[in-house]
Amino acid sequence: MKKIILTSLMISTSLMSGCDYFKNKKDAEVKSDTPVLEDWSCTANANIQQLQDHLKSEYLKELNKQLRQSDYEADQQLMDLIVKNLQFKIKNITTLTEDPNKAKTLECASQLQVVFPKGLQKRAENAFAERPCDECEEGYSNYTLNDSLQDGESGLSMENDQLKGNFTYSITKTDQEGLSLSVPSQNDVIDGVVTVTRHAVLYAAYSKQNKQDEESYQQSIESQTEQMGLAQKAMDIRKKELDQDNAAVVDRLNQTWDRFSDEQKAQLQQDQSDWFEKRDVDCKVLAQKSVYSLNDSEKETYQKHSQYWDDAMQNQNQNMQFTKCFNQKTNERIVYLNNVFN
Repeated sequence: MKKIILTSLMISTSLMSGCDYFKNKKDAEVKSDTPVLEDWSCTANANIQQLQDHLKSEYLKELNKQLRQSDYEADQQLMDLIVKNLQFKIKNITTLTEDPNKAKTLECASQLQVVFPKGLQKRAENAFAERPCDECEEGYSNYTLNDSLQDGESGLSMENDQLKGNFTYSITKTDQEGLSLSVPSQNDVIDGVVTVTRHAVLYAAYSKQNKQDEESYQQSIESQTEQMGLAQKAMDIRKKELDQDNAAVVDRLNQTWDRFSDEQKAQLQQDQSDWFEKRDVDCKVLAQKSVYSLNDSEKETYQKHSQYWDDAMQNQNQNMQFTKCFNQKTNERIVYLNNVFN
């Protein structure tokens, strides 16, 4: 359970200043009356009303803080409606202190019920499902708003536009001030109400952001597809050139070899066979060198678009580099054989 920091709620009552708490993004203002707290009782109506007013004030402050820290713009009209109609109700009160007459502190347990405007729960659930990915819990693709609320230890549940949870408070006798109410400054129920409200008023902003993200994603996909097409076209043009060179160089090697007599061919046969094997092995090894390990000056034109290659294009590049190596080494062999012949 979250560590409870008791905040003394003294004789004064916190009342809301109206429906425009967040229009200028200022902290909630509270009016202060000073009614005397005279009832040594967990269930006194005046005490309960004071608690309910205080809780709503704390809720508004926390909501205001979170919305100011958010990157999304809240729905102001909906915010005003919520501030006007949301209700905090303390019910099912139990006095935990065994002998109130002898105690200096009354420990009280209750159920806190928060009533939202009709339809707010559904809106908040939809908003939670559509919240942008910067708010998504990693690995929780089916994580719902109710899942989020139930993760706390206050027994939160939400149904029919009402959020319910466990709530404790205390009344203390002091030497000078008389009686004071103490409530948790950090409470799971308050956090839950803020969470529901925050998502509800940011729903439109979430939808807008998701639409923009989807449009950007589609533009990115279209650009990627276009660039992949360009990369493939450049690769195919270069492959055609290499294949043509390959056919020509093989033909020249055969012609050069045919110039030798049968006796000369017999003498060169083993050397020629060894060269064939070395050429093919060397080229297979060299062709496996990653394009990403090459300096820009070492890359062929088609390789300078390698960031758009898929696996098939990576394989095609390797085959093309083998052909390029094959052609170079075969040309070198042709020169060597011509020198031998001459």
